[in-house]
Amino acid sequence: MRRISLALLTLALLASPLAARAGGLHFEGSVGSGVRAGIGSTERIPTNLMATLGYGFTDMLKLQVGALANLGDVSASYSAGGSKFDVDLRGMVVVSPPLFPLYLRGIVGVTSLKAKPAKFTWGGALGIGFGLFGIGAFGEVGAMQHTYKIPDPTGTFEEKKGVQIEGRLGISIG
Repeated sequence: MRRISLALLTLALLASPLAARAGGLHFEGSVGSGVRAGIGSTERIPTNLMATLGYGFTDMLKLQVGALANLGDVSASYSAGGSKFDVDLRGMVVVSPPLFPLYLRGIVGVTSLKAKPAKFTWGGALGIGFGLFGIGAFGEVGAMQHTYKIPDPTGTFEEKKGVQIEGRLGISIG
């Protein structure tokens, strides 16, 4: 009986990347944060929550749309009065080789939908995901181009392009 249990556990662990990549509709919920870099001092970016709806065309290719809420939980020099609640939209393509838990995520999006003016952004992420029976967990690290308003000595703000480096943990269903 012990050998059968061990064999079933081994089979389930080997099949877990496949279960996480099943085709059809899927949902992801995740939380992320990171740092702003490339335009002076490195500062933490606000914590963000993202809900993503996607469709898997094959075991290797998924298209997704995510709505991201930036929480106003940091005081940042790149925004007047610290960070504020804001909303971003992200379109994503996920490429995940079969039988391998690593994946690549390409991202294009629009930032600052609430704070205005909205800005275009792009980037990518490398992640690892595991799942079983349609429920999975993932973690990823990515970088995105981002436009920041930086205070100048006169007290006004000028726009500069920098990089947002972001870590994300989440769950997937479907």
